[in-house]
Amino acid sequence: MGNAATTISTSNRTFSENSHKMGFMNTIGRLDIDLLETFVAIAEAGSFTHAGERLHRTQPTISMQLKRLEERIGNSLFKRSGRRIELTSDGEALLAYAYRIINLSDEAKQNVSNPGLEGLIKVGLPEWFATDQLQGLLCRFVRAHPSVKLQMHVTDSATLRPMLERGDLDIALAILDKEADPPPRVWREPLYWVCGDEFTNISAASVALALFVSPCPFREHAAEALESIGRNWEEVFTSTSVAAIRVALLSGIGVSVFPSGAVTAGMRVLTPNEGFPDLPPTELSIYTAEKDPIEPIASFARYLTDFVGKALIRNYQLTLALPEYRAINSMRT
Repeated sequence: MGNAATTISTSNRTFSENSHKMGFMNTIGRLDIDLLETFVAIAEAGSFTHAGERLHRTQPTISMQLKRLEERIGNSLFKRSGRRIELTSDGEALLAYAYRIINLSDEAKQNVSNPGLEGLIKVGLPEWFATDQLQGLLCRFVRAHPSVKLQMHVTDSATLRPMLERGDLDIALAILDKEADPPPRVWREPLYWVCGDEFTNISAASVALALFVSPCPFREHAAEALESIGRNWEEVFTSTSVAAIRVALLSGIGVSVFPSGAVTAGMRVLTPNEGFPDLPPTELSIYTAEKDPIEPIASFARYLTDFVGKALIRNYQLTLALPEYRAINSMRT
């Protein structure tokens, strides 16, 4: 074939390769999944330190594994931009393949380690957390176990917990219930003050707030934070729906408190320098209707536990990627 180039299309870019450049298919050999997982963790976490925390590895180990992958690839996968690290064009191309390889590996492990699962699983998720990425993860469980049927309910945490108690749900991801027994695992997701690009009255003496219906820890955090600096506020819009409050914000009605998974393009993250104090993270946990759930619910609970942390990191990275956020913050390495 000589030096004829082969072109592989990905969602991010066209990845060209030939024998005198990367030789990706000819000389790279097989890619190690552990190295790919490290690469994905760095890309999603935005730093070597956070990637190490996620994978329970030291920062030197993370650096060494990335170096090994780059040596095998023959090109740099990340570049530094000030205090940030960013994917190179080759890194962007490899990331699409890395997701596919890791996801197929996880699907295969699910299929082989839990053969013969069948039945209905009724799962509940907070509205902001029911992202395309997480729903994709849930669908992969069903693909690995074709005899399992998922019934998904998306609503607020105050509704999810009573549904579990009534038996309307088998399992739910919900905001931590401080009054219940401590769950075995708790995840924390950053909370942000956000407004739409159309909102200009940020410095008003009284902050116009769009809030979720009580009981909701987000509204409690908002009130406590503003009162701690002596800033007045008024509630101008109330809803149970993330989508409804998002539309209100994008229309320029005021300011709200969103977890990172709910922040989208068209929103601006507000900072302490603008009169909006840092907020504590929201805490999430997985709850089951039965203390010792039967199969396939127990297997699904383990699967969901494995992937909630990854989904949270992706939510966080999507917020960091917003132009409005990058303008006022830096991704620290």
